[in-house]
Amino acid sequence: MQVTPQDHLPELIGYALIAPRIKVMYVPTTKVACSTLKLLVSQIEGCYNQQAAKEIITANISQEQTIHNYRVHGLRRMYDLTPKEQWEVIQSPEWLRVAALRDPLKRAYSSWENRAFLRAPGTPQNILEACSDVLVDGRVDVAATFRKFAAAIHSDRDSFSRVDDHFRPQFNTLYSNQLIYNELIRIDQHGEMQRLADVLNARGGTNVSLQRLNSGLGIKADQVYDRETADLIEQTYREDYEWFHFERHNYAASTATFVLDPLQQALLVNLRQTTERLQTLSQAAFRRVGFRYGMRQVLRSLQLRLTRPSRRHDPKLLQW
Repeated sequence: MQVTPQDHLPELIGYALIAPRIKVMYVPTTKVACSTLKLLVSQIEGCYNQQAAKEIITANISQEQTIHNYRVHGLRRMYDLTPKEQWEVIQSPEWLRVAALRDPLKRAYSSWENRAFLRAPGTPQNILEACSDVLVDGRVDVAATFRKFAAAIHSDRDSFSRVDDHFRPQFNTLYSNQLIYNELIRIDQHGEMQRLADVLNARGGTNVSLQRLNSGLGIKADQVYDRETADLIEQTYREDYEWFHFERHNYAASTATFVLDPLQQALLVNLRQTTERLQTLSQAAFRRVGFRYGMRQVLRSLQLRLTRPSRRHDPKLLQW
């Protein structure tokens, strides 16, 4: 398929992360090893701030998840660059443009498990309401609850992807019809992650080890997918199959079921309550950060709005 960059491409991938020392641009995709790859790139670049990971007050379940905070990974962002710098990153042969792909069925389950099933901090309320539990004798049927999600996102994908990028197609995150990637790895293929780590270490003159972060509950796709559920997800993410030619799976036609046992159910309830409490404490901590920090953020936003008028509608200008 033809790749044709458009004038507004830098705005579309404004979230791309830039490592200027090693000349690497990494375009992260949620639930596609993005925690692992952000850590890897930032460590090789030499900008990872481990102390900040211990100090920030965002509602992270684990310290590993703090890598998504800009203070922690320390990488620059595409929308922080000048237009000239942006196009140099996008087009220059001196730069390495990196992204990763994942089987859409595995990614969809992983996104649902993290955002809806475990109710990760920041999950929009409309997604939680659309993905309420399916119970059998007071216990969650994981497969049936996931099937309910698959039907909901299939009927109205935009209502999910507009408010939470975990549910965006990979194609709509990477804009592969406009940008040529030097390294577009498939994390499901054995050895691909390590191969990329070797490439990046060679550029950086480093020997940083690849670390796996944010692994899920260990539930396998075969435990929750049946033919109906797989068809719904494949149709929902049709662009990913058409553009990246993912393999289609043959699941059994019989309806999948996976009901939690009493201990698993109790652990789930406890984890959800702990997450909710963590988010409450984080919000309280943010309120106590103080007036001066808030004013610095406002002044920074105003400066960007004055110097970069094209970004005056960018919601990230007021992001903490």
